[in-house]
Amino acid sequence: MIRAYASRNLPTIIATFVCGLTSVQALGQFQSLNVTQHAWLDLADLTAGAGCDSWGYVSQSGREYALMGVTTKLIVVEITDPVNPVIVGSVGHSTSDWCDVKTYGDYAYVVNETGGGVDVIDLSDVDNGNVTLVTRFTTSGVSDSHNVAINTDSGYLYLAGATINGGAPVAFDLNIDPVNPPEAGRWTGTGSAYHHDAHIVTYTSGPYAGREILFGFSEGRGVDIVDVTDKGNMFLMSRTSYPGVDYCHQGWTTPDRKFLYANDELDEGDPGVPTTRTLIFNIEDLSSPQFVGTFTSGEQSRDHNLYIDECVMFQANYSSGLRIVNIANPLVPVEVGYYDTHPENSSVNFDGAWSNYPYFPSGTVIVSDIDRGLFILDVSDALAASALLGSLEFEFATPLPQMLSPLSSPEVAISLTGRCNGVHKPNTGMLHYDLGDGIVTVPMTSNGPDQYTASLPPALCGQQISYYFSAETEAGQIVTNPGDAPNSVYTATILDSEKIVFADDFDTDEGWTTGPDTASTGTFVRGDPVGTGAQPENDHTPTGLGNCMYTAPNPGGAQGTADVDNGTVIVTSPMFDLSAGDARVSYYRWFYERDTGGDDGYVAEISNNNGGSWTTVESLSPGSGGWELVQFNVSDFVAPTGQMRLRFMATDGPSSGDIVEVAIDDVLVTQAECDPQSSDLTGDSAVDLADFALMQQCYTGAGACLCYPTLYGSLEGNVCAAADIDLDGDIDEQDYAAWEAGLVGP
Repeated sequence: MIRAYASRNLPTIIATFVCGLTSVQALGQFQSLNVTQHAWLDLADLTAGAGCDSWGYVSQSGREYALMGVTTKLIVVEITDPVNPVIVGSVGHSTSDWCDVKTYGDYAYVVNETGGGVDVIDLSDVDNGNVTLVTRFTTSGVSDSHNVAINTDSGYLYLAGATINGGAPVAFDLNIDPVNPPEAGRWTGTGSAYHHDAHIVTYTSGPYAGREILFGFSEGRGVDIVDVTDKGNMFLMSRTSYPGVDYCHQGWTTPDRKFLYANDELDEGDPGVPTTRTLIFNIEDLSSPQFVGTFTSGEQSRDHNLYIDECVMFQANYSSGLRIVNIANPLVPVEVGYYDTHPENSSVNFDGAWSNYPYFPSGTVIVSDIDRGLFILDVSDALAASALLGSLEFEFATPLPQMLSPLSSPEVAISLTGRCNGVHKPNTGMLHYDLGDGIVTVPMTSNGPDQYTASLPPALCGQQISYYFSAETEAGQIVTNPGDAPNSVYTATILDSEKIVFADDFDTDEGWTTGPDTASTGTFVRGDPVGTGAQPENDHTPTGLGNCMYTAPNPGGAQGTADVDNGTVIVTSPMFDLSAGDARVSYYRWFYERDTGGDDGYVAEISNNNGGSWTTVESLSPGSGGWELVQFNVSDFVAPTGQMRLRFMATDGPSSGDIVEVAIDDVLVTQAECDPQSSDLTGDSAVDLADFALMQQCYTGAGACLCYPTLYGSLEGNVCAAADIDLDGDIDEQDYAAWEAGLVGP
């Protein structure tokens, strides 16, 4: 079963908020939307200099406690009555601007960046006012750690950014001893790297059932997915970057483990990132996750920590405070509430909300603020607004077609299920398609509750159809698939056969040439690359020798070693022949760029005169790494000829400290081939008087569309193209003669 999520944010839904639940308030100096303040303990109340991380704890009696980290201690605050919070106790630690905390069972685990090991705090008697430091464990020589993460399902604690293992994740077994846990294993070997933070989950269903997976957030590299099931053999499954990667900071998965949302703490303010940017990844295939989009609140602030509870994402975004976002449609999130704990501005700085905790059974949400302490908030109105934004999940019984035979009309079977309180409104399914003359919308056929079939329209050889689907929820929200349609659509090419003109997976030498180069290092080579944060570890080809074309060997595996420096490197394809007509070019491209001066980049070009002149196909800056598919029609850029070449260029400008790496793989050039059309113009598998009449009408221009509207109506006036037997763009004596000479069925 193939699944895809989709929906769109409608102004009518937002209008419902305005008329009903929405409340924009200025609570004292704090602006808010659909969020009100239960209570606020400022830094003076907490006797603290600055706030840090926060987490939550629920005692065995059901009483709720906020765990508030500050620079010198962890403070425990009872918030069972959220309007009247009570400071219960605290445990001091080494003074540090960073203090992070998580819980397991009745213990809190606190780390900082100045020393003392990992604090283990007993909360089992907190109802009686007792908060007790049990120990500071220094197992395996750990003295400090930037962060701590715990998989409460498996009972393992992970240190990220610790003073051991180079900051790469280290696991400790809380099942054996929650106070002095022994080390269970660490990630070493290929790809292991410092992680700033981590999110660890145990899969309970699907192809990864029973496996424990760590999502690590790795500064300038992006998201690492590490299989940590076997603590003695942790291994990297994938490393995924994104455009403009700067400091990949933290993230969280959706409960269905199909999407990951992450933040980059330092990208705001960079070129191309003018506002807060949340990164969205499809993680259904852990070995090949896909960066699928971004979300912004529209504010300028840096983003810091986010957490997901069912269909709602809670973000602590420094100077713009707490942001509450509906993610019923994973690709098109909608902000439904906020509480700005930093009213001075929402600029790119490191003031304001550090973190939040949205998992209390009561629904209370806490926010820890660097400058203003602990906020205890009521988000019930935001959750009510979010509940109106339910979506739908589209499921296709078979893969959607990418190539179709002429005049075929394949049927697509679709089923819909509700997502995040979404309820399908019956008989609202629609197919939207475009054969080149604009989008046409037709109803899909209902085959029972939440079931549809849709037949793609018949088209002629050489045409391309783009299409998408939609339906409505009972709340009136239009849901599309793909989720951001019509910006993204499915496509299918109409052809009789496909001819491969040129194909290269770089496992053999097909005659590519390098140069002329001006860079001091980084010349393109064909081979098996050594992975770094900037260069791929593996080629793209699923099988074969593992080779691709990439910028310079890097035997040491250090990021930045032998990358493109101080100039341009070029690789050019052998010549290929497209004199027979237009062609489709596809290739996989890896481009990574860490640019400080704005003078680096990547360019792909095509020539139709053996390199005498070149036309740009794509030009990128910045680049994030990761294999990405590029496809285009040659005729969109140049006229096809018998003297075609491709070339790829990478440039590093004079700015120091930049990193530029490019790789190319699986280049493919194909032509759609169309057989001469049949004399069976009506498509009924017989050549008879009806075909004769249609040929006569088309030849004389008598308006054949009126004669066969059922068969040809969807071609929108193009019916006479069926009589263009020789496919030369007109209907003349040659077509009439060819029709008479054929007089055979298809």
